[in-house]
Amino acid sequence: MLLAAASLSGVAGLIFELAWFHRAGLVFGSSVWSTSLVLSAFMGGLMLGSALITRLGARILRPGRTYAVAEFVVAITGAALTSSLPAFTDVVVRLTAPGDGRWGTNVLRFVVALALLLVPSTAMGTTLPLLVSRFNRGAATSTLRFGHALGLVYGVNTLGAVAGVLLAEFLLIGALGIGGTSLAASACSLVAAA
Repeated sequence: MLLAAASLSGVAGLIFELAWFHRAGLVFGSSVWSTSLVLSAFMGGLMLGSALITRLGARILRPGRTYAVAEFVVAITGAALTSSLPAFTDVVVRLTAPGDGRWGTNVLRFVVALALLLVPSTAMGTTLPLLVSRFNRGAATSTLRFGHALGLVYGVNTLGAVAGVLLAEFLLIGALGIGGTSLAASACSLVAAA
C-alpha cells in the first residue's frame, strides 16, 4: 500500500506541476526567465518541505498519518492554486510595470511565485521523506535498510511522476482542461492519503 501511495503521490505531483506551469504562463509570462522562476519556486518549496521533515525527524511519531495530512494539504491547496492563479495576473502586471528593469521584475516574479507555490510545494516536499520513514519504520535501522527503503520509494515515486506527465499531456489536459486535470491530480493525492 505504501508503494502505491508513493506512485500516486508522484502522479499527482507532476500533474500539478504541469497544471501550474500552464496557468503560471498567464501570470508571469511564458519566457525562459518566467518558466525558470516558477520552476525555481516549485523546487524551493520541495526543498523546504524535505528540510522541515528532516528537522522534525524523530519527533514525528506517526509518519503514516503525517503523510496522509501532507497529501490532503497537497490535494486541497494544489487544486486551489490552479484555479486561483489567473486572478493574480493583474496584480503581477501592476507590480512589474515597465521600467523596473529585468532583474527587478524577475526578482518580484520569483517572490510572488514562491509565495503562491509555497504551501502546496512544501507539502509535496514532505511526502517522500515521510513515506521513506514509514516504509523503514518496522525494519532494522541499518544504513543498508534505509538505503533500500529510500531507493525503492524514490524509484516508485519517480515512475509515478513519469506516468503523471504522460497521462496529463496525452489524455487529461485535452479531455478535462487544466482545471479538470488539476482535480484529477487532487483525487490522486486524496487516494494516496487514504
